[in-house]
Amino acid sequence: MAEHFGEFLKALDAGVSSPAGRGRKEEGGPTVWRRNYAVGETIAEDEENKQAFLLITSGWVASGKMLTNGSRIVLDFLLPGDVVGIGATEWAREVITALSPVSTMEVPGAPLETLLKAPQTVSRALIRNVARHNARIAEHMVSIGRRGAVERTAHLLLELACRLEIKPDNGRVRFQCPLTQADLADALGLTAVHVNRVLKELRENGLASFRNGIVEIRDVDRLTELVDFDASYLTLRTVK
Repeated sequence: MAEHFGEFLKALDAGVSSPAGRGRKEEGGPTVWRRNYAVGETIAEDEENKQAFLLITSGWVASGKMLTNGSRIVLDFLLPGDVVGIGATEWAREVITALSPVSTMEVPGAPLETLLKAPQTVSRALIRNVARHNARIAEHMVSIGRRGAVERTAHLLLELACRLEIKPDNGRVRFQCPLTQADLADALGLTAVHVNRVLKELRENGLASFRNGIVEIRDVDRLTELVDFDASYLTLRTVK
């Protein structure tokens, strides 16, 4: 996380807005806006015409789709340092929602045009971050389509620990997590009741727990082996 967060901020240092949210542009750099969002606030809706690249500088965000019956599917959770393109196509629009207090840096404009017109350092950082986002979505689709409820839940918890760069301590990792069971359910293709049962099973088997906003993976190696977790999809290959 720290590597690509720094990569993107360095690429954007040519133009950064004031805390009040007014964007500015310096020679050679894109216009950048700083914005803050409260818990539960919608950052982008699928029916609005907002177009931008969005960099999460603090907080947790859900990226997903709303169905006509009012239900939601979460495609990805965005953490500090992650970037997502908003409004890149007419139909495949994502709903972006703050799951905690969130701060962002936004590069306004059509994402594809931004990539083509931006300086190489900026466009390269954008492409790398969007590639990570797409890789996570692909892995989540594998979970929903082919993994059982316990496996997909454990896989997501391990992914979050890796993305937060939490190092195991005596085989355990522990981190704060603002997600609700409803958030997990929408990401895992389960009901909230089913998620509750799965978390209870993981806890009773001494593998992991999620209580009071704290995730604790009690045996990282055992859980990794159980769900065949391979974190390579979270790291981009370097072309030599």
